Amino acid sequence: MLGPIDYIVLGFKGSNFDGAILEELAASVDKGIIRVIDLVFVIKDAEGNVAAGEFDDQPEDLKKAVAALGVDTDLPLFTESDIDKVAADMENDTAAGVLVIEHIWAKSLKAAIVDAGGFLIADGRIHPENVSEALAELAESK
Repeated sequence: MLGPIDYIVLGFKGSNFDGAILEELAASVDKGIIRVIDLVFVIKDAEGNVAAGEFDDQPEDLKKAVAALGVDTDLPLFTESDIDKVAADMENDTAAGVLVIEHIWAKSLKAAIVDAGGFLIADGRIHPENVSEALAELAESK
Protein backbone atom coordinates (compact mmCIF):
# COMPACT_ATOMS: atom_id res chain seq x y z
CA MET A 1 0.00 0.00 0.00
CA LEU A 2 1.37 3.40 -0.99
CA GLY A 3 1.03 6.48 1.16
CA PRO A 4 -0.20 9.77 -0.34
CA ILE A 5 1.99 10.97 -3.20
CA ASP A 6 2.69 14.63 -3.96
CA TYR A 7 4.73 16.47 -6.51
CA ILE A 8 6.52 19.72 -5.77
CA VAL A 9 8.09 22.04 -8.32
CA LEU A 10 10.66 24.43 -6.85
CA GLY A 11 12.04 27.28 -8.92
CA PHE A 12 15.34 29.13 -8.56
CA LYS A 13 16.89 32.14 -10.27
CA GLY A 14 19.92 30.90 -12.15
CA SER A 15 21.09 27.54 -10.91
CA ASN A 16 22.72 28.21 -7.55
CA PHE A 17 22.54 25.13 -5.34
CA ASP A 18 24.70 24.63 -2.26
CA GLY A 19 23.48 21.21 -1.15
CA ALA A 20 21.47 22.43 1.86
CA ILE A 21 18.17 21.46 0.23
CA LEU A 22 19.35 17.92 -0.51
CA GLU A 23 20.65 17.59 3.06
CA GLU A 24 17.24 18.50 4.50
CA LEU A 25 15.52 16.20 2.02
CA ALA A 26 17.86 13.37 3.00
CA ALA A 27 17.09 14.01 6.69
CA SER A 28 13.35 13.58 6.00
CA VAL A 29 14.06 10.36 4.09
CA ASP A 30 16.31 9.06 6.89
CA LYS A 31 13.57 9.75 9.46
CA GLY A 32 11.08 7.73 7.42
CA ILE A 33 8.83 10.74 6.84
CA ILE A 34 8.95 10.63 3.05
CA ARG A 35 10.26 8.49 0.21
CA VAL A 36 11.57 10.17 -2.93
CA ILE A 37 9.93 8.53 -5.92
CA ASP A 38 11.19 10.79 -8.68
CA LEU A 39 13.50 13.77 -8.99
CA VAL A 40 13.95 15.78 -12.18
CA PHE A 41 15.99 18.91 -12.85
CA VAL A 42 14.85 21.49 -15.42
CA ILE A 43 16.96 24.43 -16.58
CA LYS A 44 15.76 27.24 -18.82
CA ASP A 45 18.66 29.38 -20.04
CA ALA A 46 18.67 33.12 -20.80
CA GLU A 47 17.49 32.44 -24.38
CA GLY A 48 14.62 30.19 -23.28
CA ASN A 49 16.24 26.89 -24.22
CA VAL A 50 15.16 24.07 -21.93
CA ALA A 51 17.23 21.15 -20.70
CA ALA A 52 15.93 18.53 -18.33
CA GLY A 53 17.27 15.36 -16.84
CA GLU A 54 16.78 12.74 -14.21
CA PHE A 55 19.22 12.80 -11.32
CA ASP A 56 21.42 10.16 -12.94
CA ASP A 57 22.07 12.60 -15.81
CA GLN A 58 23.66 15.13 -13.40
CA PRO A 59 27.30 15.83 -12.43
CA GLU A 60 28.99 13.26 -10.17
CA ASP A 61 28.85 15.35 -6.97
CA LEU A 62 25.11 15.92 -7.40
CA LYS A 63 24.56 12.25 -8.26
CA LYS A 64 26.24 11.23 -5.01
CA ALA A 65 24.12 13.64 -2.97
CA VAL A 66 20.91 12.51 -4.65
CA ALA A 67 21.84 8.82 -4.38
CA ALA A 68 21.67 9.21 -0.61
CA LEU A 69 17.97 9.96 -1.01
CA GLY A 70 17.25 6.46 -2.27
CA VAL A 71 15.26 7.65 -5.28
CA ASP A 72 13.02 4.84 -6.53
CA THR A 73 14.13 4.64 -10.16
CA ASP A 74 11.60 1.85 -10.83
CA LEU A 75 8.66 4.21 -10.35
CA PRO A 76 9.30 7.38 -12.39
CA LEU A 77 6.05 9.32 -12.42
CA PHE A 78 7.13 12.57 -14.05
CA THR A 79 6.84 12.48 -17.86
CA GLU A 80 8.24 14.51 -20.75
CA SER A 81 4.82 16.17 -21.04
CA ASP A 82 5.05 17.17 -17.38
CA ILE A 83 8.50 18.64 -17.99
CA ASP A 84 7.12 20.65 -20.92
CA LYS A 85 4.39 22.06 -18.64
CA VAL A 86 6.92 23.03 -15.97
CA ALA A 87 9.21 24.65 -18.56
CA ALA A 88 6.31 26.66 -19.99
CA ASP A 89 5.75 28.21 -16.55
CA MET A 90 9.43 29.01 -15.99
CA GLU A 91 11.06 32.35 -16.70
CA ASN A 92 14.29 32.48 -18.68
CA ASP A 93 17.49 31.98 -16.66
CA THR A 94 15.83 29.84 -14.01
CA ALA A 95 16.14 26.29 -12.78
CA ALA A 96 13.57 23.98 -11.25
CA GLY A 97 13.71 20.86 -9.18
CA VAL A 98 10.73 18.56 -9.55
CA LEU A 99 10.22 16.24 -6.65
CA VAL A 100 7.71 13.39 -6.40
CA ILE A 101 7.41 12.09 -2.84
CA GLU A 102 5.43 9.49 -0.97
CA HIS A 103 4.33 10.39 2.55
CA ILE A 104 5.60 7.35 4.44
CA TRP A 105 4.32 8.72 7.76
CA ALA A 106 0.73 8.36 6.47
CA LYS A 107 0.86 4.71 5.38
CA SER A 108 -0.24 3.20 8.70
CA LEU A 109 -2.93 5.87 9.08
CA LYS A 110 -4.18 5.07 5.59
CA ALA A 111 -4.22 1.35 6.40
CA ALA A 112 -6.25 2.01 9.56
CA ILE A 113 -8.75 4.11 7.60
CA VAL A 114 -9.10 1.47 4.88
CA ASP A 115 -9.43 -1.31 7.47
CA ALA A 116 -12.26 0.65 9.12
CA GLY A 117 -14.07 0.92 5.77
CA GLY A 118 -13.13 4.57 5.29
CA PHE A 119 -12.58 6.15 1.91
CA LEU A 120 -11.34 9.45 0.55
CA ILE A 121 -14.01 12.01 -0.27
CA ALA A 122 -11.72 14.97 -1.01
CA ASP A 123 -8.20 16.16 -0.43
CA GLY A 124 -6.19 19.30 -0.96
CA ARG A 125 -3.51 21.46 0.51
CA ILE A 126 -3.65 24.73 2.37
CA HIS A 127 -0.33 26.53 2.10
CA PRO A 128 1.01 28.09 5.33
CA GLU A 129 1.17 31.53 3.68
CA ASN A 130 -2.58 31.37 3.08
CA VAL A 131 -3.22 30.50 6.73
CA SER A 132 -1.08 33.44 7.89
CA GLU A 133 -2.93 35.81 5.55
CA ALA A 134 -6.32 34.52 6.68
CA LEU A 135 -5.38 34.90 10.36
CA ALA A 136 -4.15 38.45 9.72
CA GLU A 137 -7.39 39.35 7.95
CA LEU A 138 -9.41 37.82 10.78
CA ALA A 139 -7.46 39.84 13.35
CA GLU A 140 -8.05 43.05 11.38
CA SER A 141 -11.79 42.42 11.18
CA LYS A 142 -12.18 42.21 14.97
